[in-house]
Amino acid sequence: MQVALLSTLEPSVDDPATPRGLLRLGGRSLVQHQLSVALALGCERVICLAEGLPGELIALQHVAERGGASFQVAADGRAVARMVKPDDEMLVIADGLIAPAATLRGLVGTRPGLLVQPVESGIAAGYERIDLNHAGGGAMRLPGRLAANLAELPGDWNPVSALLRIAVQAGLRQVVLPQALIDDGRWALIRSEAEAHRLEPRWLRLHTAGAESGASGGPGAWISARLVERLGPALLHAGTRPPLIAAGAGIVAMLGLGLAWFGAPSAGFVLLGLAWLVRRAAALLGRIDRATTGRRRGWLRPEALFGWLLDAGFVLAATWRFTRDAPAEDALLIGAFAALTTFGLLRLVPRAFARRRWASWFDDRLLASLALAAASLSEVFDLALMAAGLILLAGALAAAHDGTASEEPSPERLTPP
Repeated sequence: MQVALLSTLEPSVDDPATPRGLLRLGGRSLVQHQLSVALALGCERVICLAEGLPGELIALQHVAERGGASFQVAADGRAVARMVKPDDEMLVIADGLIAPAATLRGLVGTRPGLLVQPVESGIAAGYERIDLNHAGGGAMRLPGRLAANLAELPGDWNPVSALLRIAVQAGLRQVVLPQALIDDGRWALIRSEAEAHRLEPRWLRLHTAGAESGASGGPGAWISARLVERLGPALLHAGTRPPLIAAGAGIVAMLGLGLAWFGAPSAGFVLLGLAWLVRRAAALLGRIDRATTGRRRGWLRPEALFGWLLDAGFVLAATWRFTRDAPAEDALLIGAFAALTTFGLLRLVPRAFARRRWASWFDDRLLASLALAAASLSEVFDLALMAAGLILLAGALAAAHDGTASEEPSPERLTPP
């Protein structure tokens, strides 16, 4: 059985009354971040070192049980020695360590071993010295039989520190922790609330990285990522969960449709674009929330459903605006056809040309809303909407032709004998 050993015994530097593991990063305690890592690595039992049973640990137990793992609290090393069986495998994470699950899996793997780093930088960052040249790296995988040695130590010894020395004496393999992980903030030992606040912007940036590139690119995607980095810490620490922000996006979209219906289409288009921006920010915060709680995504994709409904809102607003410039009897049908064609192509182009860097910009509804708002201020909105559909269609056909031509195999060359 795989057993994770977490800890909340070490006090924080700036407030000895607060355990280091209960400091918060991104609205979640450090030990909860560690629990999500343990669950991601397949640990079936979690042992948490703690004095007493604070409310945070009770909430942690519920998270562990929802993840399919049992949860136990131990006061000292002797209790740990009784809980761990010789044939267990232990994943030990130092008090206050923040590390991605995928990175930890890649470094330690499935074999016993401990992470080490150069002693100068390691001690300066708060890690423990293990020999003349090395300090610990904050995590290790041990055979469960080594935990029996904790029963022979005094009760006031820190079990994580003791296991580090036991592992060194047992001659377990040592894996050097890459300095790049520490430099970019992916791997950090947090000892105080001030250090948590300093790390938080970089930590959020790691979770929003890529939101403005690839299939999610565009100026609106870039803006949503920057908003999450700037406002995310305050929202997460205040307990504002992503579904609440997503509900706010829905309210903004309804206000936009109301403005479009009552004769202010330009303002309505802008609010629809802002609704898309808020919903993207909520999706990014949801990604961070799942990473810190270990919660998996369900089969339902609310952001995808919201995207379809928002496009329907754009079509309605564009149709209403179209009929104002073309009051003919069939203007409603012509406007609806033009709007549906335009937004259908806006959905088709990014998927048909997903490998093109420019294709993702057509998914950016903030750009689309600003373009529609600008066109709505003119007297030729109907012509602009139909021209947009034709331009999208012509561009898609041209790109498809170029892609087909570039993929044609070159004729085989005959080599003379």
